[in-house]
Amino acid sequence: MGFSKTLALVVMTCLIPATLLAKPIRFGVPPWPGVTVKTEVVCQLLNAMGYETTQLEIGPPVIYKGLTSGDVDAFVAAWIPQQNEMFLPLRDSKGIDVIGVNVDQADTGLAVPTYVFDAGVRSVADLDKHADKFERTIYAIEVGSGMHSSTEEMVAQDVAGLGDWEVVGSTTPVMLSAVDERVRQNKWVVFHAWRPHWMTLKIDMKFLEGVAGSEKLVSSSKVFTVASNDFGERYPQARALLKNLYVPADIQSAWIHSFSYEKDEPADVARAWIAANPDTVAKWLQGVQTVDGKPAFEAVRAAIR
Repeated sequence: MGFSKTLALVVMTCLIPATLLAKPIRFGVPPWPGVTVKTEVVCQLLNAMGYETTQLEIGPPVIYKGLTSGDVDAFVAAWIPQQNEMFLPLRDSKGIDVIGVNVDQADTGLAVPTYVFDAGVRSVADLDKHADKFERTIYAIEVGSGMHSSTEEMVAQDVAGLGDWEVVGSTTPVMLSAVDERVRQNKWVVFHAWRPHWMTLKIDMKFLEGVAGSEKLVSSSKVFTVASNDFGERYPQARALLKNLYVPADIQSAWIHSFSYEKDEPADVARAWIAANPDTVAKWLQGVQTVDGKPAFEAVRAAIR
């Protein structure tokens, strides 16, 4: 290449904003419906701001490792305390950028229909008092999952008198179908539950209070947005968006319902929600600019109608 061509290439390169030369922002995305749609919402906003994005469907252990090895840039589903074993060492050693909390109304545990709750079953401690009505059965998600293992451990340790109860595990759809069948018959049933999830919209239900020995299963959680340590330097306006990102549990539950229950495509769910919720999007984009220095909200509004 001649000197003049080399100089021309250098000049052209200098005229392009540094952010436009950066690699696509790589999000780690476990195959969980709420995270799938939430990441898609964020990616559509970033795309409208001028960033390229890529979604990598990988599990949390690979994601956390990737955040420190340069293979993953950001993750919007750091569930705490459930992921403490992976999260805390990196947070404490400043191995990752903990940007903020995006969901603070997350819960896992056991739930009952509201009519059972109103009949006096308010806590895990109340279950065995009505063992016959429940047929000594806890409807659970898959064998091998953290929730199933924690429930089996409670039974094995006879927590709250549950030592002679049976834990029936299945996929989430099968479990909820069984729960729905019992609810329609006005029968008593106790089952694994969590939010955000569409079950909280479709089932009139209440979460039970925990007891000593149920802490691994019954817990309140926060969901953090985390990134690689150099994320803010490479993508400053993207970090500004992620810093503002806050998703009430009922919104994420609605996303999960559209994607997981209604079977809508994540991209369609995200685009429709962004178009229908300009006030919330404006809060997330307050003070945020596109990669070429323009107001991000105006760019999003022009791109997604």
